[in-house]
Amino acid sequence: MVLNLINFIQVGIVWILIIPELLYSIHRERKTAEKPDAASITEQFGRYASMLLMVLPLGIWEFGFKAPEEMIIYFAANGILLAVYILFWVLFFKKKSFGKAMILAIINISVFLLCGILLRHWFLVIFAAIFAFGHIAVTVKKFKEA
Repeated sequence: MVLNLINFIQVGIVWILIIPELLYSIHRERKTAEKPDAASITEQFGRYASMLLMVLPLGIWEFGFKAPEEMIIYFAANGILLAVYILFWVLFFKKKSFGKAMILAIINISVFLLCGILLRHWFLVIFAAIFAFGHIAVTVKKFKEA
């Protein structure tokens, strides 16, 4: 396993995805301790596996692009997705809504899928799909209960 610059960029991407969620979890009101269900377990399994695979090239020798255009797409698309992600977190902190929560979920999923596809890290793509299923289910469930 070879660590390279892409690993460190992906560490930054993971931190950008984590920080707003940590801030939200610190400031939100918890009604009661929730018993984990299948959707939340799937979500957390997919989330942590995706974050790990974003940083460590498990299952592949090293991260890399086959063409310069892929690198441009990688940086541009991730930059745009992360900027929109931060913007929607700011809007979500001001006023929560199902639409904003779904946009945040889809952007989070999209970042993992984009990185997995462009870097040909198929384990990341698989766990991002698992995360997508669980994350969307949990987001829908939380807003149905509210």
